[in-house]
Amino acid sequence: MKNNILTCMLLVLATLCTQAQTTTEADAFSNSYAHESNKEYAAAIADINAVYSEGSYAQNLRLGWLYYMQGEYLKSQNHYKKAKTLSPTSVEARIGYVYPTAAMENWDDVIKTYLSILEIDPRNTTANYRLGYIYYVRKDFSQASKYTAAVLALYPFDYDANVLLGRVMIAQGKIVEAKGYLQTALLYSPSSKEVQELLKNL
Repeated sequence: MKNNILTCMLLVLATLCTQAQTTTEADAFSNSYAHESNKEYAAAIADINAVYSEGSYAQNLRLGWLYYMQGEYLKSQNHYKKAKTLSPTSVEARIGYVYPTAAMENWDDVIKTYLSILEIDPRNTTANYRLGYIYYVRKDFSQASKYTAAVLALYPFDYDANVLLGRVMIAQGKIVEAKGYLQTALLYSPSSKEVQELLKNL
């Protein structure tokens, strides 16, 4: 009988401890968001570090973002890497990892990361569009066309993708095709000075 009572007391105590830990973590996140809204990134980071567990996906993802916002890119990358390890198929952790990596202008790593996203989710529009843009800037118009067209296959009326593919077509000397994409973009945003100027110069 005494053993049963002792067991029950231990179970209740364990439950209360778990609830306290959960509440503490929830409070830490709540406080962290409040500090972030005031651009107090060091305080927002301290809130999470106060309850930090290396095995927490959410905490590592949060710290990755906060360190990025504070300009500590290597620390940001480190936490996003931990998040990716904890959830190997996470797309959000990979997209997060791109922020500090792009800030450090490590474009080969950015491309590698976006390609890893497409291995998980081939139709991911963020990865496809940004790869299209990077390859456009690099003047690899064949690759730029491939990835931007993948976005338009899903979202034919998307403004940004139509403008980008219009620019790619112009760079390749495909004026008729360029005009089609740009005219679609103009339907989306009739007041777009960018598109009006591009069409005017064709």
